[in-house]
Amino acid sequence: MAGVVSAFFSALIIWFWYGVSVHPLLFNKFIFFFVTREYTGRGDQLMIWFGWTLFLLLAIGSAFLIYLLFVRAGVRTAFFSPIRGRIRFNRATRMVYVLRPHYCGGNAAFEWDRLVALLKPYPARLERVADRRGFPLALYHPPFKHDDLLAEGEDVIFVGPTSLSGAPEYVAGRWEYIRRFMEEGPSVDYIADDAPPTYSRIPRYLPPDYSTYCGMPSYRQCLREMGAVFYLPLYRWLVQSTCTWPSFPDEWRSNSGLGEPEFKPVQTGAVMTALVYRAEGKLSKEDSAELMRHWGTADGLEEVLAR
Repeated sequence: MAGVVSAFFSALIIWFWYGVSVHPLLFNKFIFFFVTREYTGRGDQLMIWFGWTLFLLLAIGSAFLIYLLFVRAGVRTAFFSPIRGRIRFNRATRMVYVLRPHYCGGNAAFEWDRLVALLKPYPARLERVADRRGFPLALYHPPFKHDDLLAEGEDVIFVGPTSLSGAPEYVAGRWEYIRRFMEEGPSVDYIADDAPPTYSRIPRYLPPDYSTYCGMPSYRQCLREMGAVFYLPLYRWLVQSTCTWPSFPDEWRSNSGLGEPEFKPVQTGAVMTALVYRAEGKLSKEDSAELMRHWGTADGLEEVLAR
């Protein structure tokens, strides 16, 4: 978030420099942020002089900061790119499908049986850095040929957020859930309320807290999710408005005929998406009833059926 805010302010400084330095020479008008004024007398020449001296230095520094943020600090993943990476584990095809920007490796599909979980992907010399930044779950795909010097096919997938607990054992639970899902599949409908922390069976219907929204969120969603002062959700919404929602290629057939969660949220178990659609009136009566039947309450189901 700090990098995004810095990029916004740097771009604003560059825009201000253009408005008081370049634009009046080209169009005989000043632009003060978003207000225009005619270029008139000698006082305006002083403003142009400041524009090509002091403000020019600020603009150059801001441009250099934007370069560092996008190239070195990874802020480019927040602008003009897919809004997030997506990973789909398909138990029927025993494939793992990945959507990611081209500079992060590009879209790819991997055979499940070739992936190796790395719970501690950092080398020993970087363990202190890892303790501060957290441990990700990394799935390593080895080269197709072990003696290939070019290591064709070698890749790695980072699954989910990093664990800030300082110990790689905490990501083992995430890997165990994925492994059981792919190898054994769901064996119960729901997780019981009194289930112990060591409960390891895979439910068919995950709790709503385990799902995220699929699609481009609105400003109201950002405001509700972040629960912060208005300008932080506003920054997030403005950033996301430059992005696109990544979609799995149809030729992959990665959804096994269930449909995509942004179009079939109830059928695919995208509960958070279904709840947002229901609040916006986009969910059909049949889908609303199915949503209440598996993830809602008896009163909610009665209300839907009574319509």
